[in-house]
Amino acid sequence: MEITNRESDVIELLAQGLTNKQIGKELGISNHTVRDHISSMLKKTKTTNRVELAVFRGKMRKTLLCSQLD
Repeated sequence: MEITNRESDVIELLAQGLTNKQIGKELGISNHTVRDHISSMLKKTKTTNRVELAVFRGKMRKTLLCSQLD
């Protein structure tokens, strides 16, 4: 599973609680493009909603930090 840089940008803002419209404005892309990125990430991570996706991001970040400490 590979998350693109743009998808990573979107998921960071999503985890902060921003709406698709707010994310699009922040990144200079349409809210439809944001929706498409979120949809792609839901499939890649096998999650079913925005909350699960944000939790997945938190787990991945924690795993990455722990592996850097080893």
